[in-house]
Amino acid sequence: MTTTTGRASVREAGAAAAVRLAAAVAGLPGADVELLTGDEACTLGPGTARARVPVLTSRGEPLGALCLHSALPDAAALAGLEDVAQLLVPLLERRADGPADVLDADEQRTLAELVAAEVEHRRELTEAVLASVDVGILVADPEGRLQMGNDTAIDWLGQPVRDDLDPCDQAAHYGLYGPGGRTLLTEHDSPLQRALRGEDVVDAEVVIVPFGHPSRTVLCTARAMSATAGHLLGAVVAMHDVTAARAREAALAAAHAQLAEHAEQVEALARASRAVATADDPRRAVCEAVRDLAGADVVHLLQPDGPRALVSTACAGAGGRLGVRVDVEARSSLTAAAFLDGEQVFAPDVSTTRGADPELARTVGAVSAVWQPVLLRGDEPIGVLSVVWHHRVAAMPPGLPSLLRTFAGEAAHAVERADLLARLARAAERDALTGLANRHRWDESAPAEIARAQRTGAPLTFALIDLDRFKRYNDTFGHLQGDVLLREFAAAAGSCLREADTLARWGGEEFVLALPGCTAEEAVRVADRIRAVVPHGQTATVGVAQWTPGSSVAEVLARADEALYRGKHGGRDTTVVAPAG
Repeated sequence: MTTTTGRASVREAGAAAAVRLAAAVAGLPGADVELLTGDEACTLGPGTARARVPVLTSRGEPLGALCLHSALPDAAALAGLEDVAQLLVPLLERRADGPADVLDADEQRTLAELVAAEVEHRRELTEAVLASVDVGILVADPEGRLQMGNDTAIDWLGQPVRDDLDPCDQAAHYGLYGPGGRTLLTEHDSPLQRALRGEDVVDAEVVIVPFGHPSRTVLCTARAMSATAGHLLGAVVAMHDVTAARAREAALAAAHAQLAEHAEQVEALARASRAVATADDPRRAVCEAVRDLAGADVVHLLQPDGPRALVSTACAGAGGRLGVRVDVEARSSLTAAAFLDGEQVFAPDVSTTRGADPELARTVGAVSAVWQPVLLRGDEPIGVLSVVWHHRVAAMPPGLPSLLRTFAGEAAHAVERADLLARLARAAERDALTGLANRHRWDESAPAEIARAQRTGAPLTFALIDLDRFKRYNDTFGHLQGDVLLREFAAAAGSCLREADTLARWGGEEFVLALPGCTAEEAVRVADRIRAVVPHGQTATVGVAQWTPGSSVAEVLARADEALYRGKHGGRDTTVVAPAG
């Protein structure tokens, strides 16, 4: 039998269920909802109620009210509360009319309806929450078989969950992979199975690759579920999609790697530029720098040798050699094409690439190669860098093409600067009209020749050469023709000399000559050969003096000048030897 106290407790439980249902429908905390009967005043919390929903009989008589101490979220909540109030009418009518310890069939039915309504609302609320969250939820029984999945999980898996699927087949069926997405997830590594074994699973990475759907990377947190009595009910796993985050991480890592590679290339370019700028031989330094930048085996710098050919002026690496010539006019090679078009050309396989120079493959063992034009001020070709690998390079490393273009511009300026300095150095030592050594250069070289003769004991002879009647020639043919005579004489005289000899313009039509290793007698023969090649029917007179130990340059030249003077007064067009000093 049910006691009176028991019946009253059941009735109170019905009222409490109604309050919970009302709070759930309104979306409010249970403490903010109060069920009033008759004319009771609100007693929950301080202040005035925000809303009252009356409980009225079918005749409009008040039985009580639902008193709310928080604002309603929306109009739909108010409509739901009115429905709850209608469910309370039978309960409050019997509470008012009948004894408190009697529960008839209608009251029991009302209580059941309230409890069922509360249960149904909580079920709908739970399903709505599971359907709306962006977290995938899966629930498994104690054997690890899937029993439920929310909409998010089903969307990620690409198919509904199956409770008849053996746990060992779940990975293959749903496309579940371990970290990195390369290996199928084993039953031992499954987050659900680990939770069922009692592990605390937090942020376990799983890659879902469902058939016909995009793959995604999720982090799984799994827990075992147990009843109050302690027996295992199963396990639940929550999956958080980190695909976008991982993509951002990968993109950031790639950007960092690219930035590091760019910084390394900039530093390499800076090192190469410094090496070229400070090198005694900038052309060779350019080749060495390009070889290092490209990881190549051989590099040639080819520059114009007249309008029709390129010739290698510098090289680096085993097999490189100077003097390699390439015909430009015929455009028969990729070297010529790169030079004429000003465009970089790459050949991954030299032996099969049309236009690749077969001599290049034969002489330097080229398997792959790139030809980089050296452009001055961006569009003026002054050469080509031929970069050769002895192994096959299917594609140039990222960044290398632009690195070569940039450095080729640096190289162009370095070569131009070196040529300018060389011209300036030559100009400082050369006579502008004849191209021979000037007086300054003679003043440096003559004492050096005496010092060498003093050290070695080898003979040394100086000679002064004067073109006869040069003033009359100028007056007759003009100064321009006089300049032509001087230039042509310088060239003709130079052809009669050795590399070790020094011929300088002393001033006007007078020249000075140093002949190391020659006695006075041998010097006479050289002087006579020079006199024989004076152009335009003109003649020259030569005074010769052999250096004697202890004599200075000035003393030897004074003796040569005296001999020259005697030759001039003796009729010109002769060679006169000064007596030994």
